[in-house]
Amino acid sequence: MNKSKIKQTWIGINLIMIISMIIIGGITRLTDSGLSMTEWNLIGGIIPPLNPSDWLELFNKYKNTPEYLLKNFDMSLIEFKKIFFWEYFHRIWGRLIGITYTIPFLLFFAKGMFDSNEKKTYIILLLLGSFQAFMGWFMVESGLSERPDVSHFRLSAHLLIAFIIYIILLDRFCKNFLNGNDKPNYFTTKYNFQITNINVSIILVLITVGSGAFVSGTNAGWAYNNFPYMGDSYLPPILLEGNLYSIRKLFNDIGFIQFFHRVMATFTLIYVLMTFLFLFKTKLKAFFILSILLAVIVISQYLLGILILKLYVPIPLGLAHQLGSLILLSSLIITKCEIKKKRAINRPSF
Repeated sequence: MNKSKIKQTWIGINLIMIISMIIIGGITRLTDSGLSMTEWNLIGGIIPPLNPSDWLELFNKYKNTPEYLLKNFDMSLIEFKKIFFWEYFHRIWGRLIGITYTIPFLLFFAKGMFDSNEKKTYIILLLLGSFQAFMGWFMVESGLSERPDVSHFRLSAHLLIAFIIYIILLDRFCKNFLNGNDKPNYFTTKYNFQITNINVSIILVLITVGSGAFVSGTNAGWAYNNFPYMGDSYLPPILLEGNLYSIRKLFNDIGFIQFFHRVMATFTLIYVLMTFLFLFKTKLKAFFILSILLAVIVISQYLLGILILKLYVPIPLGLAHQLGSLILLSSLIITKCEIKKKRAINRPSF
């Protein structure tokens, strides 16, 4: 196996692990398991409870948290073990990602297997991964003192960092298929326009994902379960009152949070469908297939969001919705990769 294939395998493994991590994190959040571990210990935290006394000690620590005192005061030890499993699994998987990324990175770096652009990319990813570990505990810590839930602002940041890491890694994976032609010196309005549309679509998806974390973190999905109305109006009560509110107050109101997610999802739907039309009009076979795929995914994701709302947020569908946003982002990045490849192939010789 040559160096390029070794690096591709390494990136591919990490992509799979990050996708798995996002799924595990989604389950952890949707099952309200995130506050079951009240301490963060890099080494000691690896060892699970091994006997009844260990379990009792951890359960007693959990009993001192606002979540237990205000929400789960009737929870049994058996129920605690269920939520503990997901948070423990989430943390262990995070450590495994750190190992599978960092050790090969250091070896490849020492052997000079990276060019200058790769070095920058992988160092940035290493820093983002380290910051993500900090953000994970910073998020959990927000739910251990006064409030019975984690801060939805921190939850959103934690999720967005995971998505950004995934985007950068997948983009790097795609670039390796361009054989160094990802930066052609010939630019055309046609291809640049398509790339700009893809980039805007990616940004809109990320904002929608962040607003979705707000919905999940505040349980705003339960607030209004009809669509397109919110109760008897298209707008949440806080906007109908006619008073000016601070941005922070708006984003702490569950009605506005759900409204904002609806609006962002609608903007994203419209823009991605516009991108689909522009790609479709190119009449290029590769773009034709990808454009159809984008349209199907974004429409499915939008309809799934409405269904989840009407069914009062069932966990399996909520998880599928989060995974759907990851699939949509992946499709956008792969489409962008194909556009760059086409642009590179069609550049003239000077």
